[in-house]
Amino acid sequence: MRCMLRLSVLFARLLVTSGMLLFGGSAHEEKPEAPPAQSTSKQKARKVYTNEDLKGLKDTTRVSQPPATGGPHKAGKNSAGIEGYRDTAGHDREYWQKRIRPLNNQLETLDSQIAAQQAKYDHLNAASGMKVSRSGKLHSSSSDTRAQVAKRIDDLKQKRADVSKSKQDLEEEARKAQALPEWLR
Repeated sequence: MRCMLRLSVLFARLLVTSGMLLFGGSAHEEKPEAPPAQSTSKQKARKVYTNEDLKGLKDTTRVSQPPATGGPHKAGKNSAGIEGYRDTAGHDREYWQKRIRPLNNQLETLDSQIAAQQAKYDHLNAASGMKVSRSGKLHSSSSDTRAQVAKRIDDLKQKRADVSKSKQDLEEEARKAQALPEWLR
């Protein structure tokens, strides 16, 4: 009987120890850590910056950037941020949009014409526009033939390539003038 009692006590200790290990405790109790209030008093207090602190920084010179100069990048008036930005030649957003708008319109027009001609080409077959006379001879009518439509499509694609090249040249010119990319969209 005594042996059974000892075994049950050992088994109970084993269960309690394994349960403590599983749920974050330990078999040997340690001293509790110092309360957080004591540990924070040892640390240095940190400054909290507010908007008023940041307003005072606007007039300071930044360390990693050269001081701002009144060169061609500034507008005639003092405006904040990107609104007053101008390229190296003094041009603004409106200038570049006026130059690229006609090219974009031409591209849209050519794309729609190409799509219309392509639909017409797909609708025509090899015998389209051919008529058989009473004598049994083939005659072409005055309507478009498949070859004529294909030639028009090729011409339109060539015009589109030329306009696209002009647009790329304008974009390159704007890049060299340090115009903002969004001005050309």
